[in-house]
Amino acid sequence: MKRLLIILDPAHGEEVEGKRSPDGRHREYRWSRERLKQIELLLTACGYTVVWTNTTDAEIGLTKRKNVATQLGKQHPDLVPLLVSLHNDASGVTPEWRQARGVSVWTSKGRTTSDIFADYFIQRIQEWMPEVQRRIYSPTYLDRDFENDFTVLMGDYSALLIECGFQDNREDLSLLEDPKFCKRIEDRIVDSIEDCENYITQKLSK
Repeated sequence: MKRLLIILDPAHGEEVEGKRSPDGRHREYRWSRERLKQIELLLTACGYTVVWTNTTDAEIGLTKRKNVATQLGKQHPDLVPLLVSLHNDASGVTPEWRQARGVSVWTSKGRTTSDIFADYFIQRIQEWMPEVQRRIYSPTYLDRDFENDFTVLMGDYSALLIECGFQDNREDLSLLEDPKFCKRIEDRIVDSIEDCENYITQKLSK
């Protein structure tokens, strides 16, 4: 039996302004949901219990996302909840092409299990996608992620907010539109969740 409860948190909603490429052809909310649906299929096949904070294309609000995720964790008291929120980054608020690139992982402030989980994901990115720039805050072990007080990271669960590529960078956008790259992202997230599962299993068996 898998010990982790995977809580999938899709990015934003179709009505949220600005969450798209400067030319409008890439929509972050759609890309996130497409990836997470494939990740759900892979995780379910591996035996995980998978739930969603939001099953619609609309934005339900950050506080509601956090509250839903917390409640989902309470509904599965025998499992360890891990929220995975998948986004695309942007370096500006105006619709212009920009230079920033890369993948980053955000966790809540302080050293928590989320930091360990983030490290697994970053290791997987480094091993399997060396051409992808990793925006790492610090080279110190367990401190390789960015820390913030994003609302969705502040619930009663471990959480990773993954910013995968900059949708306002032409090079990153070409990757985000590549089905092979998207499949690799899906596989690497599943691989890192399996790493997290092994870690939790070892901790609980001691």
